[in-house]
Amino acid sequence: MRVELEKVALEVEDHGDGVPVILLHGFPLSAAIWTPVRTAIEQGARLVTPDLRGFGGSGKPASGYAVEELGADVVALADALGLDRFVLGGHSMGGYVALRVAAAHPERLLGLILVDTRAEADSDEGRRRRDAAIARIAAGDAGGFLDDFTAGLVGPSTAARAPRLLEELRVVAADAAPHALVGCLAGMRDRPDSGALLPTLDVPALVLVGHEDTLTPPASSRAMAAALPHATLVEIPASGHTPSMERPIPTADAILGFLRAHFPPALKPIQIAPGKAVKSEK
Repeated sequence: MRVELEKVALEVEDHGDGVPVILLHGFPLSAAIWTPVRTAIEQGARLVTPDLRGFGGSGKPASGYAVEELGADVVALADALGLDRFVLGGHSMGGYVALRVAAAHPERLLGLILVDTRAEADSDEGRRRRDAAIARIAAGDAGGFLDDFTAGLVGPSTAARAPRLLEELRVVAADAAPHALVGCLAGMRDRPDSGALLPTLDVPALVLVGHEDTLTPPASSRAMAAALPHATLVEIPASGHTPSMERPIPTADAILGFLRAHFPPALKPIQIAPGKAVKSEK
């Protein structure tokens, strides 16, 4: 469905019952990365997955791509859907956005899911790589940039086992507007360090990472899990940077297990005779 916000229209999938969970995709992808795990997660949650501005089927305005601005879209979406509090998760760039939402609106969070992302700001070398990518896209080679970038989104096990997945990810990335790519690269380059934020987040957290991830290596995830007060760390074997696509079954199991452990479904009345009810035991 399409949700019209004040500043942008977002394409959103919103299905399931239970605790509301908003999952944000990474760069340069869309909410399609959650499709392989959606059915499983919806067994224990109301799952909301938007295409961030500039990506997928969402609006592609000329500006608004700083991580704080993407986070403001997420909060506006939650308001539009009537979600006062929610579990917020993000993959890669989506994790950067989730942490900025956590910094600005900690009272809105029920829990946090961080997938193949990191809390630290870009290094000097990382900033130089972002600048080089921006220059390449600005020079008209967005397609070549996406070819090269998406090649690093999976681990060697996936590349050997399921080479067609690289083609699928490249198709998903093709919907990104070039100016959105530039805007998000600049936004990620300039994002603040969130390391000091982590110990203040007094909510259940799941930190999930592909064991073969080279873009945001497991060491970053281990450090985040150690800094968060109530974190569970899960490393997905034989997966790179995009475990929801590479290894959907263990990824879904990890997310669903986390949700069931911390947000069990409410007891529902079962009718046993006219006018009488008891609470189900779960």
